[in-house]
Amino acid sequence: MQLLNELEVEPLPIEEEERRHTQRLLVGLLCAVIVAGIVFGGYFLLRKRHERQLAAAAEIEKQKNAAKVEVFVDDAMTNGKSTLLGGTLHNISSESLHNLAVQLQLRKRVGSGVELRVVVPESNELAPDARTRYSVQVATQDYISATFLGVVSGDSHAAIAFKAFPGAARPPMDVPPSKTIIVEKPRSKGGDEFINTPNNPVRVP
Repeated sequence: MQLLNELEVEPLPIEEEERRHTQRLLVGLLCAVIVAGIVFGGYFLLRKRHERQLAAAAEIEKQKNAAKVEVFVDDAMTNGKSTLLGGTLHNISSESLHNLAVQLQLRKRVGSGVELRVVVPESNELAPDARTRYSVQVATQDYISATFLGVVSGDSHAAIAFKAFPGAARPPMDVPPSKTIIVEKPRSKGGDEFINTPNNPVRVP
């Protein structure tokens, strides 16, 4: 019994203690490497996932901002007391557009105020690659200019992206016919008329 107690209290050999200490260090280092690998692996996975989410969001935003309609704005055509404002809409998207309308800003001659005019085209349901015309007549004496603002679609008339281009040009004005005006030189009266011709020679001193 006494021998057993002596063995229990007897310190371990130095080599055994160093071996166990080295084992503990190796186990701790291995655990640290595993934990660090898990942390860095999770970080890179989260980073890649975040980059994919950002790319997807950017693609959605790009598609939202991509032009869906080409608009060809004609020159204003004045005919007497009225002016015709018009143009052509071309659906360049891959989807059908519903409840289309065009917004124009009209500047008044009196008071320099502005008026928003919503113009519904001939066909407000436009399939992909389809075209339609829009036009409106205004009194020439009431407005000094018209500006194309944009295109709206849907029940809420939400603005959609567009590209604007010049449309039909105003036809050239007719040139008035030229007139030839003959101005006759007044003849002198009486004996003061002096004409030197072969039939009426005059000696020159």
